[in-house]
Amino acid sequence: MTKKSMNWYTLAFVVAFAATSAHARDPRMRRLVVVGDSLLAGFSSGGFVSQGHAGQVDSAPAFLARRAGVSLPQPLMSNPGVPSQLAIDDANGNGQLDPGDVRRTTDSIGSRARPIRRVRNLAVPGEDSKSVFETISPSVIARQLFNGNDVDGHDVLKFLILGVPPQSDSVSQITLARDDVRPSFLMIWLGNNDVLDMATQTSPDAVTLDPSDFGQRFSRMLDQLADTGAGMAVANLPDVTGIAALRHAGTEVTTCRQADGTTRAVASDDLLSINMSRSQLPVPPCTAVLGPTERDLVRAKILAFNAEIATAIAQTEQRRGVQIATVDMFTLFDQFRAQGVDVDGNGTPDLTTGYLGGVFSLDGIHPTRTGNALIANAFISAINQRFGDNIAPLDVARISTRDPLVNNSFRPSGEVPFGVINADDVTTSGTAGFFDDIADRVSRGAHDFAGDVAGPAKNFFNRIKHFFKNLF
Repeated sequence: MTKKSMNWYTLAFVVAFAATSAHARDPRMRRLVVVGDSLLAGFSSGGFVSQGHAGQVDSAPAFLARRAGVSLPQPLMSNPGVPSQLAIDDANGNGQLDPGDVRRTTDSIGSRARPIRRVRNLAVPGEDSKSVFETISPSVIARQLFNGNDVDGHDVLKFLILGVPPQSDSVSQITLARDDVRPSFLMIWLGNNDVLDMATQTSPDAVTLDPSDFGQRFSRMLDQLADTGAGMAVANLPDVTGIAALRHAGTEVTTCRQADGTTRAVASDDLLSINMSRSQLPVPPCTAVLGPTERDLVRAKILAFNAEIATAIAQTEQRRGVQIATVDMFTLFDQFRAQGVDVDGNGTPDLTTGYLGGVFSLDGIHPTRTGNALIANAFISAINQRFGDNIAPLDVARISTRDPLVNNSFRPSGEVPFGVINADDVTTSGTAGFFDDIADRVSRGAHDFAGDVAGPAKNFFNRIKHFFKNLF
């Protein structure tokens, strides 16, 4: 071996050793499995894609896995995403956000980048405490897609995440986590979509699920996952009135119209959806306003749901003998909203929960890359405390410097304008939820798969067709 070759081998060894030392492998996390919804899946800015702002590679579980020194295979989606992400389009070039400036650049959707890869991040965007138990038949969905049939968008997402490589049986997150992937540890955050509509539809009545029914579902989920014998980290639910998809009335809305045609005053700190149609201004219906009474009702419902989560965790630990770390997202996001986030430790908040404040992405609901890092650190802290592990926290300040949605030049100095997201890219019916709209968008894109004659979709489905060749 030449001296030059020896030097390269020595350098490679030193680099590998340094990387291992910096992120020492945590044995508990060796087969980390994720069960949840869009917040753990890596969904951001209204889209689901491998690399974006944020992308799946910057999901909270991916961050945690890297700090724990373990791999976490994910169902990475090719460009432009499933669906594509929102982007800022400064059409008039004035350098500030105007109504409609946040939009999608394409209606096309991507596909699974590596469909033969088995994954352990099983989180499905749009999943809730009911649908997490609902199975899909991968072979049936594959046949429907190839035939150009209409397929429910949520089922398409489940197929792309859970259904490939092809499964012979019907699958759900629960069945895969319990019976197939053999987890050494489970990272769980579910229930956000059970309460989200109270914010997106600005009504505490948008959620009719009884907390006890939610609790029964949550307890059932933990009990079935306890069959794996793996430890768990389980997050509770934040107050959805704190998301950036809501803004203060400010000076633009001072009164609202009641059902009988009369008006009443609106306080400047009352909340309205940023997606409210500008045709409703300046006197929107009072049902579009979350005043103190409505905010208290929303918060009370979420507290009731969180009490059920706490009970389910305690009972599962006692009954099944598994250890569970509770991750208090409710308190964490309350702190973010009240105090902001001081990422560099200089005593001044660098991030806020307002629109483009750095915590939430362009849809106002899902986290940025930096927001995902904050979530990952919350899980890391809870895991270290409950299990005595020593996973190092993420350097959020460093991550924020590479986040395009932190210190973004389009960050509003005050409230974001109503209708900032293009009307064609948000729900306009007033009754459909955020993920109902996403599912419709995915369904329309998937309908075109059968006729796609080029690009990643053709490659993906040719490979899937090979796996399901008995169907065609």
